[in-house]
Amino acid sequence: MKPTSIVLLLVALIAGGLAAFLATQQSRQVQVVAGPTTVVQEAKTQVLVAVAPIGVGERLSTQSVQWADWPEGAVRADYISIAARPEGLTDITGAVARFEIFPGEPIIEQKIVRTGQGYMSAVLDKGKRGVSVAVEAASASGGFIMPNDHVDVVSSRQTNTGLISETIIHNVKVLAINLRLGETGATGKPEDPENPNAAFQSKAIATLELSPQEGEAVINAAQIGTVSLSLRSIADFAPGSDDNLARKSNQNIRLIRFGADTTVVAGQNDAGSAESTPAADPDALPATAVTQ
Repeated sequence: MKPTSIVLLLVALIAGGLAAFLATQQSRQVQVVAGPTTVVQEAKTQVLVAVAPIGVGERLSTQSVQWADWPEGAVRADYISIAARPEGLTDITGAVARFEIFPGEPIIEQKIVRTGQGYMSAVLDKGKRGVSVAVEAASASGGFIMPNDHVDVVSSRQTNTGLISETIIHNVKVLAINLRLGETGATGKPEDPENPNAAFQSKAIATLELSPQEGEAVINAAQIGTVSLSLRSIADFAPGSDDNLARKSNQNIRLIRFGADTTVVAGQNDAGSAESTPAADPDALPATAVTQ
């Protein structure tokens, strides 16, 4: 056999072997056997949630609160669960909301109070009083002061030297504007649906949350002059935000009760030493006298 023929035969054998090898490798497929997929259902319970907007002062009912499924791992201690309180829906029916509750929000005890009294007494903090004053839009930030806003109370009065205006109380909460409480629910409906951002357009009754001494100061200020409300920034709602100011709310207000001069410290809360002491020098007091 010629050498050329031998070379061609070897090349053909090598090529055939390589082709067979490649065909064998391609036919080998790795088979992955997938096991069955197991879906683990998260354990659930039921908690009481609001199914409709609940405004401040509204009484809870079966139309506004219902049981709803809730993951057991996400149930907080202050939620009302059916496992811990199966009669929870019956127990809270008729309770008064102290804060706004939105649809889907779980009901917690801290936001409700059980009482047969009026809703205003239910939303007042302990030791506080609800004091109402008449205001006009021009003297109340154009009528844009809303319930839950915080304001300063400004007293204006005529004196021998002219009109004097001074802030007598700082950082008090607005409980209501007329009959409007909060911003949601039946008690939060605006008087003018066409302008829901304005609490009132002309005159209104603003109810403020005050200490007894602050309430006395506001009532006296309304008797001797006019009262205006100055809207505060939400950043200044926190107690103590006026610590760097000279607080006129701590000034003495002169009262004449049955012919005797006394002084009242405005703006002092129940934790302070609210004193009424005889005025040694009535003419030196910064506020105008009120005769009772």
